Amino acid sequence: MAIKFGEIDATQILENEFRIGILEHVVNIMMQRAPQYGPTKEEMAQITQGVLQQMQRKYPSSGIGLTPNPNVSVK
Repeated sequence: MAIKFGEIDATQILENEFRIGILEHVVNIMMQRAPQYGPTKEEMAQITQGVLQQMQRKYPSSGIGLTPNPNVSVK
């Protein structure tokens, strides 16, 4: 039995972090090669809100929300 943090399984957290890390690197390479095809700031805001709403539905008791992160920027 895996350790849980609220509704979230610890093994799932590790798997997600690994897969997201790969995805971030692939997207960064693609954006460096063809920046004109990347999402606009408005599209990124829509994507962010959509993902947030999905997570809030999936984990309704976890109090998931967004806080500003000065280390993340959208170009």
